[in-house]
Amino acid sequence: MIQIPENIAELKSYKPGKPLDQIIKELQLKEVAVLWNNENNFGPSPKAMNYVTTSLSNSHYYPDPVCTELRNLLATKWKRKFEEVAVGNGSESIFNNLFNAFFENSDELLTCSGTFVAVYIWAKANNVKVQTVPLAEGFGFDLDALYNAINDKTKAIYLSNPNNPTGSMISEKDLVEFIRKVPNDILIIVDEAYYEFAHDLSSDFPNSASYDYENVLTLRTFSKAYGIAAIRIGYAIGHEKLIEAIMKVKLTFEPSNLAQAAGIGALSDTEYLKNTIENNSTEIKKYYQTFEDLNLNYTPSFGNFIMLDLKNEETVHFYFEELMKLGVFVRPLKAFGLPHCLRITVGIPRENEMCINALKEITNKK
Repeated sequence: MIQIPENIAELKSYKPGKPLDQIIKELQLKEVAVLWNNENNFGPSPKAMNYVTTSLSNSHYYPDPVCTELRNLLATKWKRKFEEVAVGNGSESIFNNLFNAFFENSDELLTCSGTFVAVYIWAKANNVKVQTVPLAEGFGFDLDALYNAINDKTKAIYLSNPNNPTGSMISEKDLVEFIRKVPNDILIIVDEAYYEFAHDLSSDFPNSASYDYENVLTLRTFSKAYGIAAIRIGYAIGHEKLIEAIMKVKLTFEPSNLAQAAGIGALSDTEYLKNTIENNSTEIKKYYQTFEDLNLNYTPSFGNFIMLDLKNEETVHFYFEELMKLGVFVRPLKAFGLPHCLRITVGIPRENEMCINALKEITNKK
């Protein structure tokens, strides 16, 4: 019998629930609002899809392993050098590659509890210990606690900004002050998956991709604002020595020709991006007003989602089940370490109206 390493044996396999189509059929739903994965429900960027269609005819060739065109476009967009950009199968894939590129022996990752759940999973899969401190009041990253928790084993600090699933953000001033305090031999990973939304929602939201610090690595994705989550394309921006290390450990032909094409097309689709961002900034206010009218506790968000604090797991389960019966699919946050909370994605206007009406019906019934 092959011995499975302890860190892998202890991991819990992903156990998906029933397929969406099956739930819709069982509940006989005529209309649904899928608001549980922070996707862009306008559908994929049309220009991204055009590029994908064009590139299909070249699928018998291996893709460009260096991702030359896409990395050049990203470098130009963010005013960085080509050598300061890496591309991968989503920012999550790049994050996983970081463990191979930078961690060794007893190195530890430092972050807060109650952040992006994949962080803990990939650390465990790579046999890296994660040290955590609690989130601050308001469900934001506690930068002071993180700084005080640094020890001689700390190799990297992970910051999700805005934080998924809570929606809270780290301001420009606070982020820069934190970076300047942290020893420069500790990697600071700033995950800005929701950058496009946050930048529009707050003038004080930082753009860490513009920073000139040798130990700061910014993660971004095309899965959210650009609407191509299924194609799997993300990128990292940082000092060229950091990027060189990431490029050494990535899969040779990652990402695929279709993913590279989708990213190239998406970057050119400025009208699609503008409409997506405007929709989020407008529709999120409707949720805020609804929550206040219904006396539901929420955390102001700088992403395309909002977190409700319903105080206990039983109430979360009640809302989750009742919303599903009405065709609205949202995300309980037990897996994120927040069992008393529920996350709702900001969808297109029809879906948001459907969700708001369902929340009113359920809350009044409760």
